[in-house]
Amino acid sequence: MSGTEAEIISIMKDQIQVEQDTLNRLVNLEEQAKEPAVRLAFMELRLDTWKHIKFLEGMIEHMTSTPCDQWSAKVARYSGRVRLEREIDSLMLDEGEMKNLLDRALEKISDPVVQLLIEHLKDEEESHLDYLSKWVRLIQQTPLQPKKGTKGTDIVCEAE
Repeated sequence: MSGTEAEIISIMKDQIQVEQDTLNRLVNLEEQAKEPAVRLAFMELRLDTWKHIKFLEGMIEHMTSTPCDQWSAKVARYSGRVRLEREIDSLMLDEGEMKNLLDRALEKISDPVVQLLIEHLKDEEESHLDYLSKWVRLIQQTPLQPKKGTKGTDIVCEAE
């Protein structure tokens, strides 16, 4: 691992700690909230913060994992990426249906708090639709590991 990669991982670990501290605070705030709208706001922030922690942990794993069993790694790469594409295609249909249902609800809602929360959900569904296909294409083009071999399909293992 290069010095730059180690630096990036260190920054991500620092970010995880900040996110974890924030998450702990948000759990308490959500539990103490009496009003549903306030509780929902804290819940939204809590879930986003938890997601950030998991994403950062996953990015660290992605940057540091080196599968060294070539056959298993290549099979897992192919099957995992094919499954991802198929499932994301299906999930994108679900996301579209969710967006349509939220549009129908928005036409009938007059409460400004509920309207804002539903609009936020709709914005999230739209952003999912925008980036899911990009994400799949990028994953399919990304080498199995960050180390470069002679060919993109090579698995480079550290000498034992």
